[in-house]
Amino acid sequence: MSWLSLFKPRQEWPEFIERYLQSCQAIKKNGSLDELKFVCFDSESTLLNPSTARLLSLAAVSLTKKGIDVKSSLDCFVQWAGDEKPENVEIHGVTNQQSKEGMAPEEVIKLFLEYIEGAVLVAHNISFDRALFEAIFRKYYGALKLRNPLLDTAKMALRLELAPMDRNNYNSDDYTLDALFNRYNIQPLERHSALGDAYSTALLFMKLKEKLKLRGIVKLNQL
Repeated sequence: MSWLSLFKPRQEWPEFIERYLQSCQAIKKNGSLDELKFVCFDSESTLLNPSTARLLSLAAVSLTKKGIDVKSSLDCFVQWAGDEKPENVEIHGVTNQQSKEGMAPEEVIKLFLEYIEGAVLVAHNISFDRALFEAIFRKYYGALKLRNPLLDTAKMALRLELAPMDRNNYNSDDYTLDALFNRYNIQPLERHSALGDAYSTALLFMKLKEKLKLRGIVKLNQL
């Protein structure tokens, strides 16, 4: 590191990003799973490579010890650039009309960061979503990264169902969302829509969390 970098001025963030970062610092890493705020979210995108994919839609639902707060859910579409036809349209189902009526990416970022203030983030295969959002952040806000604690429902299920020695050698088809919905008796809502998958993932997370608590895993830092 150059000694000059020690005097590099602190990056100036918009006020909503400063609030977001401060809220993440306040999350208790040893907090009880019953007391923490969780946000389950899902995104639909054009490609399977998060560094080049375009975000099409985003949805999130909040969870407290009382359950899923459906009324406060976040659900938005993102504008595509120009009239480019999106890839994988048969999978994500986002239409050109929905995109044209959607929000600019920077508006979606602001809404999302405000929604997840002080929350533990939950998603299925969350590493993809993290990479996708941080690629978008780089475009608009440089070095900004997600600072929330992250939980992956696939990894939670693996922890519950397999011994440590078996977790590096398993059939990935057994840990897709559809496979887990089937195994945990969850009827998914509007599969492959961002809001439907966020809500269904929240149902899965609640079941997994209760099973983990029965094994004595009751605090965030145990996960």
